[in-house]
Amino acid sequence: MPTMKYPKLRYRDEHGTLKASDALLMCFYMRYPNERIAPAAMRAVELFRERIRPIQFTWYAGDEQLEPLDDSAWKKLREEVLDPGPESAAFLILKADRRWVGGPLVDYRGLDVIPLPYPFRKDDVSVLYLRLPTKYLEEQGPERVRALALDVAAELPFNSGYVDFVLCSDIWDFGAAIRLIHPRYPGVHLAPSGADLTMNTWVDGVHWMNFLGQPVLGQLGGVAALRERLALPGLSLQEMSGERVLITLGEQPEVGDTSAGHTLPLHREFARVLEPHLHHRRITYGTMNQEEMLRWERRFLD
Repeated sequence: MPTMKYPKLRYRDEHGTLKASDALLMCFYMRYPNERIAPAAMRAVELFRERIRPIQFTWYAGDEQLEPLDDSAWKKLREEVLDPGPESAAFLILKADRRWVGGPLVDYRGLDVIPLPYPFRKDDVSVLYLRLPTKYLEEQGPERVRALALDVAAELPFNSGYVDFVLCSDIWDFGAAIRLIHPRYPGVHLAPSGADLTMNTWVDGVHWMNFLGQPVLGQLGGVAALRERLALPGLSLQEMSGERVLITLGEQPEVGDTSAGHTLPLHREFARVLEPHLHHRRITYGTMNQEEMLRWERRFLD
């Protein structure tokens, strides 16, 4: 199947600054402290960097600004992630250019302790967020993207994760950005422009590639029960080591188009299975209110 062309989604504010853009996103949530997962996370990052060439990360986030990324800087950053010091979280941001929205990005957050000892951060987890431009999907094709995502995921002790075509936006611009996709494109995930830690063990929506680990996989009855419930044409289920599974909806990311009657039945069916475990944002940002957020999150259920 030829790779489809995806809609070019852009939102700029009144000053012409790009605030939201389409992208390809791989995101993995891990309810483990950095001490336990740092070697795995670094293997995943190094694999990702190698496999996406000729794309190269040339900047990293320093204490107050972007700094040039060379071999010596990478060695130092790697050591800091593997050993950030006592009672210190790990933080790694790599960029291919100076854009904060839409461009290639590695964003790893490894918490020092889970759960954090603050009530307002009780749901925070460690996250690996890997973003590529949409043209990578269009030029390389979904099979190569799927192989890359599987190899990255194999390194990680994830509780959940996903790969999809998304609209990345600064969270404070969600209200404006969502107008690019709602209600026409239900398959386009609205994602923050960096790692969102507030996932606990919930599942962050329904996607093209859906990675499930514990405890949700067990709560759904395990692989055998899922295989029975999801015996649908176009949906594939691949068991992974460590009581994990990948559920793939179709051969490539599908944006849908309600104006043409493309309502993504596989997404709707899988959403019904996942409904008790889906993540819901408890706060809103910018001009998006709670009702609008909930309506978007439940677009495959209502």
